[in-house]
Amino acid sequence: MFRSRLWLVRHPAPPALPTDSLPHRAVLPLAAAPWLLLLAALLFVASFYQRVLHGDEAWIGEQAYWAAKEGIVRSELFDGFLGAGTRQWVYHWLFVWQAAGVIRLVGWSALVLKLISLTYLGIFALICRPHLRHYLATAAARRLFWAVLLLNALVVEYGFVFRPEIMLMCLGFGSWVLLQRWLHTGQTQWYQLVLAAALAGLAAATHLNGLIYLAAGAGLLAWRRQWSGGALFATVGGAVFALCFLDVLVHDAWGTYLRQFAPAIGGTKSGHGFALVLRALAEHKRFFHSPLETALSLLVLAAAVALYRSRWRTPRLTDATLYLLLLVVALAALSQSKTTKYLVLYLPHLCLLVAAGFERLPARPGWVRGMLAVVLGFYVIVNGVYTGLLIGQHEDRVARNQQLATQLSAYRNTCIVAPMHLVFNQIETFTIQGVTCYLVQAETRQQRPNGLMLFEEAARSRRRLIVLDDHSLKDLNLPRPVAGGTYGGYRYAYRFHDYYIYKAL
Repeated sequence: MFRSRLWLVRHPAPPALPTDSLPHRAVLPLAAAPWLLLLAALLFVASFYQRVLHGDEAWIGEQAYWAAKEGIVRSELFDGFLGAGTRQWVYHWLFVWQAAGVIRLVGWSALVLKLISLTYLGIFALICRPHLRHYLATAAARRLFWAVLLLNALVVEYGFVFRPEIMLMCLGFGSWVLLQRWLHTGQTQWYQLVLAAALAGLAAATHLNGLIYLAAGAGLLAWRRQWSGGALFATVGGAVFALCFLDVLVHDAWGTYLRQFAPAIGGTKSGHGFALVLRALAEHKRFFHSPLETALSLLVLAAAVALYRSRWRTPRLTDATLYLLLLVVALAALSQSKTTKYLVLYLPHLCLLVAAGFERLPARPGWVRGMLAVVLGFYVIVNGVYTGLLIGQHEDRVARNQQLATQLSAYRNTCIVAPMHLVFNQIETFTIQGVTCYLVQAETRQQRPNGLMLFEEAARSRRRLIVLDDHSLKDLNLPRPVAGGTYGGYRYAYRFHDYYIYKAL
């Protein structure tokens, strides 16, 4: 008994948030939170059924396959592009090697790879659950946080896709939680700061966009004038991040690394002059790219207005707001692409702001409550439509690929050109060069995609088959083939399901 009391003295429970300014009864959006959360869970689970394969799953998954099998990262899908078929030095380091470990344990399949992201979403939930009590006093507001997060079509999509965004979200939020604990518990538990920095460094080693967590953490500590803490955070995080360059350093492969890295950042001119400034100024495109992102942006802005009008301020809320702004600015400056999937990296922070805004709504009806209710309804409808479209695209592509492999059994162990998703699960049946390799080569040369180039290059590489689908024909600006037609060194043979088969002459 004495020991338990002593433990409580040393580890006091987090103080309850002040509730004097909370409405006496839940407003309509908060009252509907359990139903919204149930809807989110149903849509999310429904989206698992025969989930379509994402293009990057084949690319990153193949890297993990070779890492597991040969101990090095390479890509037959991009054979002929900057030496990728022999060795790849530029890749999502931690993401690929942890997947290689999983493959060695349980085998190679699309489902195994997809479950990695789903696992990180579960870990994020475990990290996030106790932390929310520091910001949201009511269970209804916490349910609304989860509903807004899980209803988001980006989370639905990338929560079951083998890409690093969900892992980044998990590591970054874990870093934030530990950083907040250190800042608000007297700055005596230095191990919390070290772990926060390590998680931020691991995020950067997972994907270069993870550097935003290092930048935001160091920026927040500088704002709080925690100079020694900021120096320690940057040093530890930078050291962990540097681990992903160890292999390049040992093999003295910096020249090849830089050549492979240049296309990823848009060539050699992307970091010169005003390019970085112009890229940052175009960040609004990420937030208003389509109705999906617009609905989220409007919801966040409306919640920010409600929170501002409530006059509710706490040190933790101030830190959370500043940290979010630093994440947005860092991503704007560091990310070459304005693709909207990177919103996932700080989506929990946006959802936290939304839930806090709803929790501080006045009990009396007014235009602010009406505005938030309308915007939330718009958000639910838009994301429901996008998730519904994703569910409607379901297909068993792995089974279709197996049927194609059976049809082409005479060509086992030969070199072919095909859509990248054929690697699931035919990576051991054929040596596959992806159609995307030719598209990337054309983009690097600043040329318009030309299907004839594919046939010429494939003939020079002695690829015995070319397998295309409708997406490939469109990307390559090729018409649908005609029976017996000759294309470069290949003759169109036949169509099998949605595949067009060309055989070498």
